[in-house]
Amino acid sequence: MLIFAYGSNMNLNRLTQRVPSAVKVCNVFLPGYKLVCNKVSKKDGSAKANIVKTDNLGELVWGVLFYINSNEKPLLDKAEGLGMGYNEDTLTFSDETNNPYVAQVYIADSKTIDNNLLPFDWYKDFIVSGAIQNKLPVEYISQLKSMGFVHDHDEKRRTENYAILSGK
Repeated sequence: MLIFAYGSNMNLNRLTQRVPSAVKVCNVFLPGYKLVCNKVSKKDGSAKANIVKTDNLGELVWGVLFYINSNEKPLLDKAEGLGMGYNEDTLTFSDETNNPYVAQVYIADSKTIDNNLLPFDWYKDFIVSGAIQNKLPVEYISQLKSMGFVHDHDEKRRTENYAILSGK
């Protein structure tokens, strides 16, 4: 099955830790949406990635389509908190040559939104590193790099997440 990764799951180390079968298909974009970090994490209270419909076709969310074995989908659902913060939708995405792809995507439940929160430093690094790994457009990577963040003072959590980022 195809899934659209736009946040921390764009980072291959993060995604393959969750679903080992993940294989990149291609980069795609979704017009009329924007990426924001406004979904409240139940685990740590920080902001996680979300996509928000804007109806402005000039706004785009770039991300990566991955194929995963359908028997591993429950693993990803659990990691993403399906039904406990994220809902599932099926949307149509386009690649660089406007080929359409239909894929599953996680979108934050409106009850879990807080526009005053920021992501932790390591979470933002998952997003930016994933965009770089997958060679998303330079302008989009710059946009991601400009996102605000807060330092995570929980050193154990920071260390664990930076270990995943570095592939350890």
